[in-house]
Amino acid sequence: MVATQCEEDERRPFQADPLYSCSHSSTFPPSTRFWVPCLCSLCECSFVFECTALGSGSGFGFGFAFASQGKPHFRHFRLSPDLLRLQWESPKKNLGESSVLVAEISEVLKGQQTRVFQSNRMPEFEERSFSIVYQGNRTLDIICKDRREHDVWISGLQVSIPLCVSRGVARATNNFCLFVGWIEQALVNRATGDIDLSQLRATAPETDQKLQVVIDKGSTRVLIREGLGASFSPLCSARPHILAVILSASIPTRVDASDVYTWGEGTRGMLGHGEEDPEASPRVVEALLGHDIKMLCLGSGHTMALAVSGEVYSWGLGLGGRLGQGRERDRFTPLRLAGLRGFDITHIACNENHSVAVADNGEAYVWGRGIDGSLGVEGDKHVSPTQIHALDGKRVVHAACGAAFTLFVIESGEVYACGNNEHGQLGIGSNEAMSEPTLVTNLPERIVRIACGNSHAVALSETGRLYAWGAHSSGQLGVGEPLEDRLSPVRVESNVVRDDVADFACGGNHTIILSNSGLLYAFGSGAQGQLGLGPLATKNQATPAALPNPEGRKYTAISCGQDISAAVSDRGKIYTWGSGASNALGLPDGRTKYAPTLIESMADKRCRTVACGFFHMAATIIHGWVPDDEATQCMACKLKFTTIRRRHHCRKCGGIFCGNCSAKKFPLLEAGFSESVRVCDKCYVILSRA
Repeated sequence: MVATQCEEDERRPFQADPLYSCSHSSTFPPSTRFWVPCLCSLCECSFVFECTALGSGSGFGFGFAFASQGKPHFRHFRLSPDLLRLQWESPKKNLGESSVLVAEISEVLKGQQTRVFQSNRMPEFEERSFSIVYQGNRTLDIICKDRREHDVWISGLQVSIPLCVSRGVARATNNFCLFVGWIEQALVNRATGDIDLSQLRATAPETDQKLQVVIDKGSTRVLIREGLGASFSPLCSARPHILAVILSASIPTRVDASDVYTWGEGTRGMLGHGEEDPEASPRVVEALLGHDIKMLCLGSGHTMALAVSGEVYSWGLGLGGRLGQGRERDRFTPLRLAGLRGFDITHIACNENHSVAVADNGEAYVWGRGIDGSLGVEGDKHVSPTQIHALDGKRVVHAACGAAFTLFVIESGEVYACGNNEHGQLGIGSNEAMSEPTLVTNLPERIVRIACGNSHAVALSETGRLYAWGAHSSGQLGVGEPLEDRLSPVRVESNVVRDDVADFACGGNHTIILSNSGLLYAFGSGAQGQLGLGPLATKNQATPAALPNPEGRKYTAISCGQDISAAVSDRGKIYTWGSGASNALGLPDGRTKYAPTLIESMADKRCRTVACGFFHMAATIIHGWVPDDEATQCMACKLKFTTIRRRHHCRKCGGIFCGNCSAKKFPLLEAGFSESVRVCDKCYVILSRA
C-alpha cells in the first residue's frame, strides 16, 4: 500500500488503470490507483491509494486517529492478511508494527465518549466518531469521512469481533466471508440502515461464482475478486483463492447539485450573464456557481432556477412581474425571490407571462400577468409570489404553465386547471375560461406529472399512460385524425411506442416522449425541425413517431421550447434540434437542425438536465472546476482579472475569485484536503454557519 499526498491543484475524481484479463478469466486491475479522501475526515487529505498486490493484506480503508496526547494524525487502516489484526501505518514504525488484535477489542463506542475525545471535543463530528477499546482501557479514537463510512466501520467491527476470538485462520476466513456478505447487504440497505445479520452466509463454496462483484452505491466501491493467496486454502477446496475487499471513497457527488450554463438570445438579461449579448455556445452563469441548482424552467424572456436548498432564483425580462421580485424591472443576473424566503420549494414552472412554485407543504404560489385568470387568484398582475387559496386543503405536488393557463396536480392524483380555455386546454369539457382552479374531469387514472404547450396539455398517469387535451391543429396531442381540439382528456395510444413513458415535454405546438428504454418519440408541428424526424419530415405528425437513432443512443432527459427541442444522453451529452434562430441550439453554425445534434463545446462536461425557452436554452452541469478562460472577472466583486489581481479557485464551489474575495481558508472535510484550503467569502460564510 502506498499513500502519498497529491498536489492540491492536481486533485481529480476517482480514476483507475485499465483492466486486464487474468488466467482465471476474471477481469481485475493488478495495480489500481484511486484518488481517495481519508476515511476519517478531520484531516481532509487527498491521497493516492495504490493496491500493488493482494498479498499485502486486505485494504480496509483510511482513518484519522488521535495520538495518546490527543494530537490527530491521518492513518491508513486495514485488516492483516490473516484477518486477525487491525493495522495502521506509522511513519516511525515498520508496516504492521502498529496494530490491534481484533480478538482484544472489547468494545466499540459510538460518538466521542473517551478521555481523548472529551479533551478534544469536536461536536460537529459527533455522529462520525467512534472509539475502539482494547487491552483493558486503551482506546483508538477515530473520526470518519462521513456517516456512511462510519456505519461501515461500526457494523463491520461488530460482525468481526465475535468471530475472531478463536484466532484461527479458517475461522477468520469464514469471518471475512461473512464480512464481505455484510458489506454487500449494507451497501444495498444502508439508506435505511436495516442490516439483518441472520441473512449473512458463508460464501466460501460459492467463490467460483463470485470471482468479481463490483458494488457501487454512493461513494463506496467494493471489489470482490479472485487472487493468488495460498494461505487461504480452506476458502475453497478446488483451488486456493483470496477475497480482497477494497473500500475506496471517492469525492461524493450530490445527485441533484449542478452548475448552470445558458445560451441563445440574451435580450433583457435572460441568460444571466449580466449583459444582453447573445451566446452562440453554452456559458456558465457565474452568479449561480456553488448554489447547487437542481431544476430550471424558461419562459419567452425570463429564466428561473431552483436550488437544492429550496431557494428560487429568477432573472431576465421583468415585465408584468413574471420574475416575482416585487417590481417589474429587468434583472441581468440571478436574484433570489425574497417572497419565497422561508419556504422549501420543490418544483417550479413558467411560460411567457407568469410563473408558479410548489412548496413542500403542498402550497402553490403564482406571480406575473394573469391573462384570463391563469394565476388562479384575484387580480390581473402580481409582482410577488401569491398563494392560491382556492387550493387550500389540496396538497399540490406538481404544476405546469401554458401560454395563458396553468395546471396543478394534487397528491390524490387529480388535476386542477385555470386560465384561458379557447382550445379546451383546461380539459373541463368546454371552452369556458376559469379564473380559479377547476377539476379536470374524465381522467380515469391518478396523474403524477403534467406538461403544457401553448394551448395543449399532456399528463402522465401512475401506470405510465399518457393523456392529452387542448389544441390539436398540428397533431400535438398525438391522438391522430381529425386534427381538431379535444375539450376533455384523451388517451395517447400508439403501436410505435412499445415501452412505458419515463418522461415527456411539450413545446409550443409539439410534444416529445422519452420511453423507459431511453428512446424518443415525437408528434405535432415539425416545420422548424423540432420533431427531430429528419429533413424530409417537416409536416405535422398526428401520432407518435420514433426519432431515427442509428447510433443506438439512449437518453435520460428531454425538454421542448417554442420551436426547439433538446435531450441529454445517458453519457451526459447534450443534443439539440429545431430552429437555429438566435443560436438557441448552442451550435456554432446557427442553422436549423432536423435531427438531434451534439453540442461539441460541452462534450467534456456531464449534463444532468436541459431546459428550453422560446429562443434560449439552459442546462444543469455536474459540478466541476471552472476553467480559467470561462471567467474574465471575479465572480464576487466583478472586477476584471489583471496581472496583479490574479485568479484563485474556491475549493468548495470551483468558482474563480480574486485574492480579496477568497482570502479565507476552511477545512473541507468531505472534499479530501489535508489542511485548510482557500474558499470564497460566500462559501466560507455557508461553511461556518453549517
